[in-house]
Amino acid sequence: MGKRNIHATNFRKVLELFNENRGQEAEKLLKIIQEDYLDLYNENKELRTQIKEVADILDLAECMEFDGQKYWINEDVEKTGPYCQVCYDRDGVLIRLQERSKHWECYSCQNMFVKMPTGNVIHKSRPKKESKPPLRLFS
Repeated sequence: MGKRNIHATNFRKVLELFNENRGQEAEKLLKIIQEDYLDLYNENKELRTQIKEVADILDLAECMEFDGQKYWINEDVEKTGPYCQVCYDRDGVLIRLQERSKHWECYSCQNMFVKMPTGNVIHKSRPKKESKPPLRLFS
């Protein structure tokens, strides 16, 4: 975005141009002011959306409960989850774990959370595929 022309002096300048019978120049200046206004309007709208997203994330963070292995969303009335700790901590994404007879499983990262009779859970990662050595950017 370039220099913005929305300023009281520019509106005064438009009025002066019209009074001096220089309508085309006044019209051009009004178009520039209008474009700048629309740019500001769109920027303001985007910023408001970003602020709402951040507020929603903060609200969600206040409801998050970590049991030592996985996350739960504990709202006033109900508790939902569990969600994968790895996916949430690494990517900021809530992936609901799938319940199996002896474990919880994340379909996204393939981690498993084994159910223990005492209610405790042990986190086990599946063996990872052989990874390639890191690419050296500098010698």
